[in-house]
Amino acid sequence: RQYIIIYLMKAFLYLTLLPALLPVFLVFRYVYKHDKIEPEPIGFVLKVMLYGALFALPCGFIEGILVSRIASIWGENTIEFAFYENFFGVALIEELSKLLAFRVLVWKNDNFNFRYDGIVYAVAASLGFAALENICYVMRFGTEVSIGRAIFSIPGHAAFGIFMGYYLSRAKNCALKHNYFGLVFFMIFAIAVPVAIHGAYDFLLSEPARNADYAKYFLVFVIILDILAWRKIKHEFRTDRRLGPKPEPMHYDQA
Repeated sequence: RQYIIIYLMKAFLYLTLLPALLPVFLVFRYVYKHDKIEPEPIGFVLKVMLYGALFALPCGFIEGILVSRIASIWGENTIEFAFYENFFGVALIEELSKLLAFRVLVWKNDNFNFRYDGIVYAVAASLGFAALENICYVMRFGTEVSIGRAIFSIPGHAAFGIFMGYYLSRAKNCALKHNYFGLVFFMIFAIAVPVAIHGAYDFLLSEPARNADYAKYFLVFVIILDILAWRKIKHEFRTDRRLGPKPEPMHYDQA
């Protein structure tokens, strides 16, 4: 009987984790395989993904406090509440947690030395966050929610990470060149752009219950977002280069 219980528990875990984590793996594999010049150490990338999940843990608590505060000001049935909830009560907190994971683990690491690396690591942190969120949703609502999340939520988090990594690489490049104005400029964009995209995504997703037209807007938004994110990846891996000042040319007497 004891072995039967153990096997049943394992089967339950596999049935829960597989639909929750498979789309995360597939999306990450697509991003990682385009890192052609100097592929990132897979162990370190998985560590970044784990940090993305760990930094996600306090988000629910913080979001609950902020959303309650926003509801007390605007009222839950207003469009103002939906706007502030999605942009500041959810998107800002979640993207800050991903950025913090990146800053703590990746920013000063020697492996972050090419422009495309920013996308790889930011997407890893974002998908770590998404993986934990996906597991929670599947365990709470069942595997039937996994299809919708595989189509929309997982690629959505990856897209937020692509834009974050795009600007973080430019911020790191400015830091290595001692361009502090550029560093601050791109760091602001590294959080502002993902928050704006994430907030708009959640806002359009939450509003169809109030106005059916928002479902159409959401689908158009997702298609445009996925195309832009794909173009960002395509541009970055095709033009990938080392961060920082250009190396001094080697003279023949140095060879």
